[in-house]
Amino acid sequence: MTQIVLAPVLLGGARPWAAALLSILTGIGILAICLTANPVKPRRYLGRIWLVVAALAAWSLLQSLPVWPMQDAPFNAPRIALYPNAWITMTGNLIWLAGSITLASMVAQSRPYRFARDIAKVIIASCALQVFLAVLAVILGLETTFWFAKHAHLSDWTGSFANRNAFAGFMGIGIVASLYLFTQNTARTTGKRLDQLGGMLALALIFAASLIQSHSRSGIVLGILASLVYVALNTSRNNVMKRLFWAGGTGVAMLLVFGLADQDLAGRFAELTRFDLIQRDDAWQTALHAIADRPITGFGAGSIALVMGHFATPGLNTNAHWFSSHNLWLDGAMMFGLPAVIALLVAGLLALKSILNNAITPSDRALTVSLIGFVLLGCLVGWVMSLPALILPIAVLWVGVSEAGLAQRGEGLERVDQMAQSRLPDQTSLR
Repeated sequence: MTQIVLAPVLLGGARPWAAALLSILTGIGILAICLTANPVKPRRYLGRIWLVVAALAAWSLLQSLPVWPMQDAPFNAPRIALYPNAWITMTGNLIWLAGSITLASMVAQSRPYRFARDIAKVIIASCALQVFLAVLAVILGLETTFWFAKHAHLSDWTGSFANRNAFAGFMGIGIVASLYLFTQNTARTTGKRLDQLGGMLALALIFAASLIQSHSRSGIVLGILASLVYVALNTSRNNVMKRLFWAGGTGVAMLLVFGLADQDLAGRFAELTRFDLIQRDDAWQTALHAIADRPITGFGAGSIALVMGHFATPGLNTNAHWFSSHNLWLDGAMMFGLPAVIALLVAGLLALKSILNNAITPSDRALTVSLIGFVLLGCLVGWVMSLPALILPIAVLWVGVSEAGLAQRGEGLERVDQMAQSRLPDQTSLR
């Protein structure tokens, strides 16, 4: 929970020292739980996660070893990886993520029916902190991320993030978390529900307005879609019209907020038709050319900037530092090759299917699906989903949903945990 707040503050968690600090906190947490009198039992899915991490680390190490035939010019070397030592940093980040999921699973087993809601509260608090930092920067006229001076996105809200898309993505997660907590109240009347948890909707609107001030087009689209999916799936299955009403109402409310927050919103989206301003099509073409050159082996971890410069299309701005093709699937294929990316995608989809099967309430299922769409679409249009600040809260929410489902099945209960159905805990569920 501490890391969910710290990761966005520490430059989005993208710096090596920030990642090291997060890793230390994860290690301390796992050690503390293992030293308790009643250590928890590791779940089976954790073994699969660590197996994927080990396989990817082993392939990255093999890419960096000088045991391969001499590569073609200009990459003259007896190894695949263009940067032989880059696999170390990448592996460290993967170990941190797997360790954080492990720690979340251990903690969630002690309170499986509350864990996802507790995490949602922490996400909302972290988003509120980022909104405060963004507003403070505007009031004081600071062109800074509170760590270094801004050189881009000067008029955009970014909080402590260096990238507006990352800030917008974080706000999108906060919106979904707010909706999730609001729907935990099962009062029979809408008025009673608004009276008890209406503040969650107010926070969702604040996060939506902040998202607009980031001027991130991809963030706006992802935020709207994730919210609509959540509202639609959380409504009664047997009433299609009710689903459409609530989903449509949510869409209209968000559009009104967006329109009032930024009068030039339509102009921002109209710029997408100007290919001289939008470079992602050239970046994607460049990535496809690079993948076609080495479709099986890839170029190794940390190689994207050099590869993008070598295979640049005529329309690509080579003066920019292209550390990503703005598509994580293409980035993965460039680094590890198509077979490895396809295997990772299949493993990820199987894991998401398992999470969805474990969801025991409509709100848990809606949360799972909305975040799945958020991640998959986010990976198609940018690189920010790889930031610890974004992937950590999503992964931990999924753990919470899974652990609630596993606990439900393990206890053989016929009904869903009563704590999720009312504001007062059911004493029988606490025995």
